[in-house]
Amino acid sequence: MTDFRGQASTRVKIGWAVGELGVATFVGLTMIYMLFFLTQALRMPPMLAGIALLIPRLWDVMIDPLIGTASDRTRTRVGRRRPFLLAGGLTFGALFALIFFVDESAATATKFIYVTAFYILSSTAYSIFDVPYSAMAAEITTDYRGRTELTGYKMIAARIGIVLSVTVGPLLFTSQATLATGFRLLGIVSGAFMTATCLVAFWATRDAPHFEGPMHQFNAREEIEAVVRNRPFRILWTVFLLQNLAIGASATTLVYLITIVMRADAKVVGPLIATSAVVALLATPLWVFISKCAGKRAGYFCGIALTATMTLPALIIQPDYYMVLFLILAIAGFGDAANQLFPNSMIPDTVEVDEARTGLRREGAIFGAWSFCRKLGMAAGAFLVSTGLWSVGFVSGSGAAQSPEAIHGIRVIYCVLPLILWLGALLTLRYYDLTEDRFDAIKSQLAVQRNSTAAAKDC
Repeated sequence: MTDFRGQASTRVKIGWAVGELGVATFVGLTMIYMLFFLTQALRMPPMLAGIALLIPRLWDVMIDPLIGTASDRTRTRVGRRRPFLLAGGLTFGALFALIFFVDESAATATKFIYVTAFYILSSTAYSIFDVPYSAMAAEITTDYRGRTELTGYKMIAARIGIVLSVTVGPLLFTSQATLATGFRLLGIVSGAFMTATCLVAFWATRDAPHFEGPMHQFNAREEIEAVVRNRPFRILWTVFLLQNLAIGASATTLVYLITIVMRADAKVVGPLIATSAVVALLATPLWVFISKCAGKRAGYFCGIALTATMTLPALIIQPDYYMVLFLILAIAGFGDAANQLFPNSMIPDTVEVDEARTGLRREGAIFGAWSFCRKLGMAAGAFLVSTGLWSVGFVSGSGAAQSPEAIHGIRVIYCVLPLILWLGALLTLRYYDLTEDRFDAIKSQLAVQRNSTAAAKDC
């Protein structure tokens, strides 16, 4: 029999959200600084560096849905998801730190193999934590608006994690004699932080509501078909992919824009991203309120439109006026608060859509595909940047002279590429139609189905 053990307390919600601090640190550092580490600290060619970052995402195609499906079928005295939180939390911070222990004097092929291998391992451990962790959102509360509030806690934690990683990151990797040793220190500090926050989430969710339902035999084809046939999920997944491609491209290019085009210190990147993240953190409660008045889809539309518009000014800002970027990223941060809040609060609603059609709950499979979407988008965005840098003749290595074509190319990559992707996300979002009224109707249908199933078993 299906069993939801009530709604979670505020303590559980906040404790669960703490886990996002470590997740955001991993995402922020890999998205913003990893390509910079490979090209500038390790002097890897841009295209090869992009491939090193892309291969782990291709690996995620296989493992993320499998991890989610495995968590759907796990039965332990501490719940379905929490064993994965413990296993992933204990490993992914340490494996992430080891990425930066590559010998910078080694041959390029050796550095490529080492970084790719440990990035795959750390990404796997990250998935073991993040996929079941995210799937818990569909169990902690089943209320349409309550999920927006719950996601609000998580997004506030995400912003704090981003602020910490992007501001402390440059302070650490520029504090040593070389960039390579500086990144090594960054890996140690951030890895320890990831581990600590993940374990807090594991402990805090010991009393979290969870779903206990009948086990069903695993069938890979059925799992894939169920996710693909879930129309609201399919549309939202596509929007989120385009969004993360845009975010990955702009965030990866920002450090090149600052250090090469604007000729400023790399330490400026931290305050820039932090400004955007702080505005997003402060704006999140406002977007939660807006969603109650206008709905999630309308709020998401506004956020994407605002962020897309803010890609253009950097195309013309001259180096002497780079401080204007603080205002631009602050406005973009206001929009990005909506871009993170709404899709992450809408995706749990698609769980009930699938259950109404198939009679089964697949939170793990759905959030596995969702986690893969985010990681693929950001990594593929970085790969597009690496391809773009190669095409404009970018020269790897800290302090290397760049041609005027390469400098202009960085501007185009930072501005035009994300704009095209944001516009694609806007057009796709038009087809999303899972409103609150439709969701409530689905929940009523499910209640009847569950009661009928329970009555049949009692007979």
